[in-house]
Amino acid sequence: MGHMFDLVTSDPQHAFSERALVAAMLRQESTLAQAQANLGLMAAHDAQSIISTCKVDLFDVPHIIRDSRLTASSVTGEPPIIKSLRDSVHLFNPQAAAAVYRAGHAQDLLDNALALLTQDVLLTLHNDVMVRSQRADAAALLQSWQRVELAAAQALGVRLSVRDDDADFPLGDVQQEVAKLLGLAVTSVSAHEAWMSLGAELGVLALCAQRMTAQQGERAQAPSRTPLWVAQWLTELSTSAGAGEGRRDFWQAEFPLWSTLVIHAVQSVRLIPLK
Repeated sequence: MGHMFDLVTSDPQHAFSERALVAAMLRQESTLAQAQANLGLMAAHDAQSIISTCKVDLFDVPHIIRDSRLTASSVTGEPPIIKSLRDSVHLFNPQAAAAVYRAGHAQDLLDNALALLTQDVLLTLHNDVMVRSQRADAAALLQSWQRVELAAAQALGVRLSVRDDDADFPLGDVQQEVAKLLGLAVTSVSAHEAWMSLGAELGVLALCAQRMTAQQGERAQAPSRTPLWVAQWLTELSTSAGAGEGRRDFWQAEFPLWSTLVIHAVQSVRLIPLK
């Protein structure tokens, strides 16, 4: 995570680039292979074949993103990144290729990738908040950040599901191992409710930061737009929750809305003078 952390630290928009999203999906599949090997569910050399192929530089990111948007309405089909990964692994290890994407569905892949991207950003956001925590007026900011951390503990969890034809797959054990390797939680909280809560708390954090900046005579960055972005995020998730998983619009709504909300929170905190 070091290289990505450096990019997020210098410019948080890197964390939500299309390349970063594809890299996060590959990171999930790499970790899933390692978890299965750790639990004795696949041979170590087969797992290594998958892990070695899960490098974003080996994939045509624009092509994968384009195909993902074209097939976004399908919740049963295989995501383009998975097809590309399986085809690549199959070239030199057909047996390992059969183990690609054994657990999880398309929405799991997207949810977990978004959790990984958000985890990286919240790590640097934590540092940004802490370096401003010694300010005399930082109490509200710190309280807000604590609520963000509590919400993140529920939202940033690994979510995997098993296929009907693989009922004997030890999903619980694999999910626990994947979560441990990724540094994420395993949570039973509704994904929609958890992400809605985290988005709302990030909005409050941004507003606290903007208030502190304004009190210092500095010009806050578009403070009036924060409630709008939070409202749009809550509306999108509540609407998709009522419509079912097959109606979620990750590519045109969820991903751009979430990246805007999180990056705005980071930028708002960074506008607070250090002294």
